[in-house]
Amino acid sequence: MKKIIQLFCILFTTSLFAQINNVDSTPIKKRTIVLDAGHGGADTGVKKDEFQEKDIVLKIVNIIKERNPYSDIDFVFLRTGDEQIINTNRAKLINEIKPDLVLSIHANYDVKDSKKGTEIHISPMNPYFEDAKILGEKIGQNVSSLGFENLGIIETNSKVLRDAQAPTVMIEIGYLTNDQDRKYLTNEANYTKIADKILEYLKQ
Repeated sequence: MKKIIQLFCILFTTSLFAQINNVDSTPIKKRTIVLDAGHGGADTGVKKDEFQEKDIVLKIVNIIKERNPYSDIDFVFLRTGDEQIINTNRAKLINEIKPDLVLSIHANYDVKDSKKGTEIHISPMNPYFEDAKILGEKIGQNVSSLGFENLGIIETNSKVLRDAQAPTVMIEIGYLTNDQDRKYLTNEANYTKIADKILEYLKQ
């Protein structure tokens, strides 16, 4: 009888351990988010004095990935260096990745140096337009809380925004042609703040 009880205890303990181990090993459902650093290569984007949009946004996306606190998010870059990718190829690459979300990071330009603020661009021709609009409004609020004027949602139909088969949000962080925005965007100490505001929005 004693041996039977001991055997039962061993079996019970083994079964319990297996159940606990099974719970612990349940795979986390990952979200794939494409980080698209705008422009690159000969396509510098906005240039003002010695500052170039392509360099600023690449540094910001790198910091976003480095500071990623979420075990359920995998960030994928469209470009990791100073290479040029035309917009048609950007959309093609995105659709090959099949992400849950695309964040395209940019700095803005206007002929009037008084124009400033954060804009969120989305395409009404994108099949995930409504999702992108909801997401974009939240991101715009987060980023503009750093001191940028919130210019809201702008509907545009660039190839990346239109043809990507995923919710796609283009974040125009601020205007390099505006003195106030440029001062913030060209201070690398602020890139962590920008990255954290974008990451903060991604929390579920």
